[in-house]
Amino acid sequence: MGTDRNAYSQELKAIIEEIQGRIQQTYIQQYVDVPAMAENRLALLFFFLHENGFTKERAHLLSVATGFVQLGIDTHETVRNHYEKTLVSERNRQLTVLAGDFYSSLYYNILADANEIEAIQVLAVGNQLAHETKMKLYIAQKENKLTQETYLSLRKKIDTALYVAFVDKYAKNDSVREFWTSLFEQTSAFEQLIGEWEQLQWQEQAPNGLTQFLLQKPGSTIANAVEMIEGKVMELLHICEQLIVTLKSGDTQSELAWMTSRYTNRVQRLKRAEEM
Repeated sequence: MGTDRNAYSQELKAIIEEIQGRIQQTYIQQYVDVPAMAENRLALLFFFLHENGFTKERAHLLSVATGFVQLGIDTHETVRNHYEKTLVSERNRQLTVLAGDFYSSLYYNILADANEIEAIQVLAVGNQLAHETKMKLYIAQKENKLTQETYLSLRKKIDTALYVAFVDKYAKNDSVREFWTSLFEQTSAFEQLIGEWEQLQWQEQAPNGLTQFLLQKPGSTIANAVEMIEGKVMELLHICEQLIVTLKSGDTQSELAWMTSRYTNRVQRLKRAEEM
């Protein structure tokens, strides 16, 4: 890629700003909690595409389109099974569903305008896999058959489906495909668990996810859950760092290390908070 970390950061900033600029809908924002952007996954996707022969402009376009689909998936996941029987709650539910549909539809518009037919197909494959896996997760929960290991495996597949679809399509060879698939999977798992750790630390509440399984154990406490999640986060951070070390290109190592440095900063903030 041949750019320094600052240039890489600026590329990500431009992707996020374009997504945010296109989804501005005052009425939706009034009633819907818009999920956070999947910044690190989008940054990795841009990097992967550019490393595998895409121009910066095309990699940017496909990353923005993927951001729309991811935002649609994440928004739909915030729809709850039960709402209060009030006009405001019903409006919130309906608008959340519509907002997810709206975000997802944007990817088709910008890719069709650019005649990126193949990219539309790739995202459709990834989106279908994400939704099929979400159904497996829902059914396992409904039938009370969801184990901690199954949850983590299904969650990882949901969170990486869009990005791995591009890797499967455009990786230059099997070793490249294996590296990027693993990197997307490990970083998405890290993001999920450090997000739970941050919720436990800053909001002092138990989030859904791995935490719910840990707290089901007899005698388990929030403190126990934090300790277990912290251990898993540190393990995943080490795996991500070791993956990057395996790369032969020094430039690529340096640029991807920008991402792990962001992870390290989040961990350090949490550890400092624990010491206070």
